Amino acid sequence: MSKRTLVTAFFVLLFFLHQDSWWKNDPRLVLGVLPVSLAYHVVWTLLVAFGWLLVARFCWPDRFDGEPPKPAPGNDGTGGDRPVR
Repeated sequence: MSKRTLVTAFFVLLFFLHQDSWWKNDPRLVLGVLPVSLAYHVVWTLLVAFGWLLVARFCWPDRFDGEPPKPAPGNDGTGGDRPVR
């Protein structure tokens, strides 16, 4: 299995974990202040951030890294035949 497939599967899993109807009516508090559902979403958000780190690390196309392409010879980069003012 490729890294790209694993990262995609991770996001599909996060999609299904985001539907947290099982904590909706739970009155308990985590650390004495956070409702369980909110604490769950804090952890879920951290997992999503980690997922984007995985995307940037393993799935980002190589063509977007490095130096931008240089203009062709004779092209000054102004966007056409218009004179530069």
